[in-house]
Amino acid sequence: MKKILALMLALAMVFTLAACGGTKENPTEPDETVTDEITTEEATEPVATEPVSGEGTSTDTTEPVTDENGQTVTEAASETTTEAGKGLNSTDAAEIVAYYNAARKATEGHAPKGHQTMTLAALDGGDGIVGGIISAFEGIAKSALEKNSTETDYIPAHDHDDVKVSDVKNAKAVNDGKYTTITFDVVDQSAGASTKGGDGSVGRTVGVLDGIDNALKELSGVEVKDGIQNIKLTYKNAKVTAKIDNETGRIVGGTWQYRVNINISSISLKVTIFSATLKNVSGAVDYKVVI
Repeated sequence: MKKILALMLALAMVFTLAACGGTKENPTEPDETVTDEITTEEATEPVATEPVSGEGTSTDTTEPVTDENGQTVTEAASETTTEAGKGLNSTDAAEIVAYYNAARKATEGHAPKGHQTMTLAALDGGDGIVGGIISAFEGIAKSALEKNSTETDYIPAHDHDDVKVSDVKNAKAVNDGKYTTITFDVVDQSAGASTKGGDGSVGRTVGVLDGIDNALKELSGVEVKDGIQNIKLTYKNAKVTAKIDNETGRIVGGTWQYRVNINISSISLKVTIFSATLKNVSGAVDYKVVI
């Protein structure tokens, strides 16, 4: 029985680690998630757009204007609205991503307090008697995840590379005069043992686990004897909603979230003096940060 309990604890820790790389925010005001989203085609490079007149566009050209004395004067045709602090109304992915990246940088060192939560969504211990017992013992995994649900004082993925247009499936920005609310869905991402926290579409937008191998090495009394390459993580349903103050260009609230699916085809573990091989283990963890 001690052997089985040790294996269950080890598995619970694996599931906990799978969600430790991300963060989410708690809005200072009610969540203003935009529901009317416009789908854009994914691209490997940011999409260049032709300037057009109206809100949410920019140009550096001027037009001749004649005053009442017949003299020609000039004035700017329009202002750039993709810079933080200007506000934005748009359904153009490239424009929205640029605005979000600027806001994320402007918020560095000024992020509101938030809270990250991790919830066990599914657990299947896999084949055999040990697998069946693990599946029935979800309380340990849930408790471990709850202990990693903590307060935050940063914007998720704030120190990662800029979000790319190709990371976004659809996007929308709505400006109410005081705040711009940006919403975009993120392209799903698969990750292996060596994936870093800022790698990939979800890594750049929310943050993912920073190396399964490094994380497991930090578990006291747990040794992966073989099969670490058989741990596969899939980050799905990632979504970002960010509320940006038009005056300061800083993020003042929002939500960052995803579900990570964990699949282990085969892994050999040693917990203290006990060893065993687990096969076809799977589970899912919902990760969310709210500011």
